Amino acid sequence: MLAAVAWPLQEILNPILTDVFQLKDVLEASNGASPSLLNGGLFQLEVLPALLLFGYGAGQLEQSDLKTRSETDLKWNEYANSFGYFGRTPGDFRFDPLNFYKPLSFSDKLAVQEKELVNGRVAMLAVASYIATEVVTQTPVVFATPLLFEPIIFSPWFRAFMDASFGTAGIGPTTL
Repeated sequence: MLAAVAWPLQEILNPILTDVFQLKDVLEASNGASPSLLNGGLFQLEVLPALLLFGYGAGQLEQSDLKTRSETDLKWNEYANSFGYFGRTPGDFRFDPLNFYKPLSFSDKLAVQEKELVNGRVAMLAVASYIATEVVTQTPVVFATPLLFEPIIFSPWFRAFMDASFGTAGIGPTTL
């Protein structure tokens, strides 16, 4: 779900941040698009440390999970049937900093899990559509579909609407 937000946000903020901090433009090799396997952006030396850090973090999470499972005599692909010592269902890392999930009843927890699954699936479809759009159009998704990613205040129709609605509301020099 984070990728669905981070993909276009990276394409929008990268030019701004590279200008402000005088950094090398990492998105230049992919024509301004977020780095992916299909546009060649992942094969840059600047992207390699982030990929290695991600791989290391994912490996550490998996090692921690394997250790917990081995302590409870579970195999590498086996999960506990109850909420006992293992204490969680697959994919639940107990990250709830706002205590949103804990006070819910069992049926409400199931409903929240279902909503999260649906949101995750929609986010995966969004990222797949970003990739397809960039492959077909050979331009970043934020430029290929500006209506989806341009702030509404920059849209010409919105400015015309605001000017028409509030253009005469001010007190001009002729009314004094």
